[in-house]
Amino acid sequence: MCIEAENHRGTSVVEILQNCVIFNNGVFDHINDKAHRADRQLHLKHGAKMVFGKENDKGIVLHGLKLKTVTIGEGGYTLGDVLTHDAHDSDPTLHLALINMKMPVAFGVIRAVKETTYDSAVEAQIKAVQETATIKNMDDLLMSGNVWEVE
Repeated sequence: MCIEAENHRGTSVVEILQNCVIFNNGVFDHINDKAHRADRQLHLKHGAKMVFGKENDKGIVLHGLKLKTVTIGEGGYTLGDVLTHDAHDSDPTLHLALINMKMPVAFGVIRAVKETTYDSAVEAQIKAVQETATIKNMDDLLMSGNVWEVE
């Protein structure tokens, strides 16, 4: 994830679930314990269905305006109903819903939208101003406007 974040042009946020053996030992056991890990972690991959579980029989569907965990094959839900992850979608609604989902916990690249970065926009603005500016250097600045000589 750190390499993905480094390779992304723009802002990246990496959340690391780090256990502290002194103050909160075992705080993430409900997510990471081997007995329940497969049912409580959703590993996202761009373009792949949001399927998880020990038997890959659970999925994430859109229920109204919220995400819902379902068992594929029960309640009329099929694999076709399960959402496909699109990390490059410019609309952040689904990405925010994944972040706010309690269980399963979403892991992986949730959002990776290719937009103009702040740095490149500032560089382009400076270049545009430099191309049209009449004052190119310090001498041009000092000799512009009203100039007089002191003798």
